[in-house]
Amino acid sequence: MPSYFTLIIVIAAIPLGANRPWVWSLYAILIALFGLALAIKTLRSPSDGQLTIKPLRYPLLFMILPILWSLLQISPLTPIAWHHPFWAISNAVLASTNSAYISLLPHETGTALMRLLSYGLVFLLSYQYNQNSDRNVTSFKIIAYASVAYALYGLVIEWGQFNTLLWFNKEFYRCCVTSTFVNRNSYATYAGLGLLASFPLLFSSLKSGFKYGLSSPYGRQYFIENLIRQGWRPLFGMMLIVTALLLSQSRGGFISTLFAVIVFFLVLQVSHKMPSNKTFTIILLVVAIAAGWVFNMSGDAVVARLDDISLVNNDRLRVYEILTKANQENPWLGNGYGSFAKTFKLYQDESIPGFYDKAHNSYLENIFELGFIPAIALFSVLVSLAMICLRGVWVRRRHWIYPALGVAATVLVGVHALVDFSLQIPAVAYLYALMMGGAVAQSRSSA
Repeated sequence: MPSYFTLIIVIAAIPLGANRPWVWSLYAILIALFGLALAIKTLRSPSDGQLTIKPLRYPLLFMILPILWSLLQISPLTPIAWHHPFWAISNAVLASTNSAYISLLPHETGTALMRLLSYGLVFLLSYQYNQNSDRNVTSFKIIAYASVAYALYGLVIEWGQFNTLLWFNKEFYRCCVTSTFVNRNSYATYAGLGLLASFPLLFSSLKSGFKYGLSSPYGRQYFIENLIRQGWRPLFGMMLIVTALLLSQSRGGFISTLFAVIVFFLVLQVSHKMPSNKTFTIILLVVAIAAGWVFNMSGDAVVARLDDISLVNNDRLRVYEILTKANQENPWLGNGYGSFAKTFKLYQDESIPGFYDKAHNSYLENIFELGFIPAIALFSVLVSLAMICLRGVWVRRRHWIYPALGVAATVLVGVHALVDFSLQIPAVAYLYALMMGGAVAQSRSSA
């Protein structure tokens, strides 16, 4: 079942990043069925499927608050003073007595809560399944291979100038690689996570090359031959992913992925997990040479967009300014989880042209929707999971690379969330939850 579960999660990216109501609803049902199957298995055979969630007590405690608050936001039983003022205005104008809520859009809040619960369940299922190290290795292999496949598809569409997205004509980002996603930034985050998931394959293939060391001519010759025979496969796959990421022309995706890779190697270096400094240097050099070659071939568009960054007449900065003011005016109750697309219209003025269905800053958007305290609790879930992984890098003697990837993956999505909304795309959130489940599971010894 674990391999099927991982496969189902990674193919969620095919139908436009799962960012359509029918897709995320279907996936919510599928994920719930997997959870039910695990529960039944545990009840029938407790010794084989024992649930171990004690190490997750702090993330789970943090998670309870936004879930309960979202439920309160769609409950008509809350105090009248808590209700969104629009309900009173609406009832007065329409001379009606409709129920009032904290959330301006209870249906949207319910949908957002359903999606949040499905992300959490993906994490819990991945955590439970991937406590077995062999299963976890298989899960990350599937993620890496799928990421290469998505990158290859995107490159074929771009280089072949097909201008299609699946079987649809591509309306947006026609000059960029978006793979099966509509938005290039969302794909860039997905590609970055896939790149991180590929590192275990690279490390595994290079590990045997150090069998005779590097101090002797024979040892160096053996390493080079091993790199040519085995190391080229994961390295080539990673180069394809990086090429697709660069050709997405996503500035945020490129910078956040770069930060994540730097953090990954920094954690490994500080924790002294590599056999020797020479081994670490060689692996880092191999990765740097491959990345430098790809960047030289495909990085011009990203560099041009980085040069084009301007704080003048930037509409996003005006959105951030309005959101900051709105959050100061309503710091505790929020406007309803998942309601930003329509609620923000009440605050938008003529200084911001166009339609903003996302704030392009997940932190400000979540505070706007949930209120300050539940939003901080939601952010704390990710931080606490990253802290568990960080500790796991030090305490584990085997499979420490996976906790290190958990830290790097959190840095990736956390940095990108400052300027975009990739973690609000279901396929990206599913993949992150899947990877974190395995990373956290391998942060503690199975003993």
